[in-house]
Amino acid sequence: PFEDARVLHLLRRAAFGPTPELVEEVHRLGRARWVAQQLEPETIEDPELEARLALYPSLTMDAADLLANYPRQNNQMPMGIGPPQQVPFEVAAAIVTRAVHGKAQLNEVLTDFWFNHFNVSAEAGPVRLAVVSYVRDTIRPHAMGYFRDLLRATSESVAMLYYLDNYANVAPGSRGRRSGTNENYARELLELHTLGIEGGYTETDIQEVAKAFTGWTFTNPNTGTVEFVFVPRLHVGGDKTVLGRRIASGGQDEGIQILDMLASHPSTARFIATKLLRRFLTDDPAPELVERVADTFLATGGHIGWTVATILLSDEFQSPAYRLKKTKTPLELIASALRATGAEVGQGVGAARLIGNLGQPMLKATAPTGWPEIASGILSPGGMSTRFEAGYLLATNNLPGVRIDDGLWAPIVELWGIEGLAQYILGRPAGAFTRAALEKAAGEGAAPALLAALVLASPEFQQQ
Repeated sequence: PFEDARVLHLLRRAAFGPTPELVEEVHRLGRARWVAQQLEPETIEDPELEARLALYPSLTMDAADLLANYPRQNNQMPMGIGPPQQVPFEVAAAIVTRAVHGKAQLNEVLTDFWFNHFNVSAEAGPVRLAVVSYVRDTIRPHAMGYFRDLLRATSESVAMLYYLDNYANVAPGSRGRRSGTNENYARELLELHTLGIEGGYTETDIQEVAKAFTGWTFTNPNTGTVEFVFVPRLHVGGDKTVLGRRIASGGQDEGIQILDMLASHPSTARFIATKLLRRFLTDDPAPELVERVADTFLATGGHIGWTVATILLSDEFQSPAYRLKKTKTPLELIASALRATGAEVGQGVGAARLIGNLGQPMLKATAPTGWPEIASGILSPGGMSTRFEAGYLLATNNLPGVRIDDGLWAPIVELWGIEGLAQYILGRPAGAFTRAALEKAAGEGAAPALLAALVLASPEFQQQ
C-alpha cells in the first residue's frame, strides 16, 4: 500500500494522471527507473500517438506551407484547408491528445509548463500560425534539455518576437522617423523568463538589454514565409553593460552573450527552481528546498531534466504531507479525467474547448505571465460548478470527439457499489463528504453515469 501511494502520487504530478497500465509499468520498472526513461523522451517510441496526431495537418507544416494552406480569408472563394484561426485549435487539440494518450508523459507535462513560462498568445497576429513551430520546434524539443537552449530558441521564435514586440525593437530612426527601441521583451526576459522580479536587475539593465536585441526580427509574410532574421542596419551599435558586465559591440552576438549569462545566473537558478517546485511539489516551497534544487540547476549547467529529477526523487516529494495538496489546472483536470475513465480522444477540439470553458483557454493567455498554476488563481465558486458540468459531459459520454465505454459505470456500481466506483476513478477511497453525496444521490435513484460525474467533480479529484 505504501508503494502504491508513492506511484500514484508520482503519476499525478509527473504525468497527466495514472492509468492502470501506467501504474503497472511503474511498479514493474520502479519509480527511479521510470523517471530515468522519461528523461529521454526521444527514445520513447509511440506510433499509436503519431497516428492520432495525423488528424491535424498543420502540425507538420513549415511557415510557408501554413501561409499557403491557412490563408487570410477574403470575399472570394476561400482557398486551402481553412482560415488561420483554425491552426491554434489544431495545436490545442494535439496537446490534449498527447496529454491523454502520449507515452512521454513527463515531457508533455514540461511542455505545458514551459509554454506557460514563456507564454505567447495565439490570438495575436502571426502567432496564430507561428504557434505550430513554437510548440513543435521551440518548446517540446527543449523541455527537458538545457535551459540556455530553450531560452535562445524562444528568443528567436517568430511567436515570441511578435508577442513581446521585439520584431519592432530597432535603432531609432532605422524604420522611419518614429521607430526606436522597444523594451517589452527585455523587461519580460529579465522579470519573467530568467532572473525574476527580485533578481537584482535595474531599469538601466532593461534599457541595455533592449538595445542589444535590436535588429532581431522576422521576414515579411509577403515573401511567402515568416522566419527569424537579424538585420544589422536595425541594430544599435556600441558596447552595452548588463548586470555590471561589459558586452562588447558585436551585432547579434550581443544578445546571445546576454542569454548565456542569464541562463547561468544564480538568480535564474532560484527563480526556475521555485517555479518547478510549485509545479511538481507545493504552491509554497521552503527556501532550503529551493536552494537545493537551484544547486542542481547550476551544477548541471541548467539541465532541466536532471533538475526535475532532483524534485521527483527527493524525500520531500515522497512525503505524505505533499500528496493531494495541489489543485489541478483545467488542462490537468480534463486530461486526468479522460485518462481515469479510459476515454478515447478521436478529435481533441471539443476537449480543448471544454478546458477553455474552465477558465484557461488553451494558447490564449493574454498576459506574459501565462495562466495561474497555484490554487488561489485557479479555483472560484463559479469555476467549481463548471467543473461539475465538465465531469457530467465526460461521464455521460457527451463530449464531442471523445468516447468512453457506454457500459463502463453500471457493472462497477453493481459489483462494487459507490465505494468501488470512487476507488476506480480516484485511485483511493472517497472522503466522508463525497461518500455522503454519493449515498444521497444513489438513494434518490441517480444513474451510474451521474454518480461517476459526482466523483469526477469531487474535491478529491480536483487535487493531485
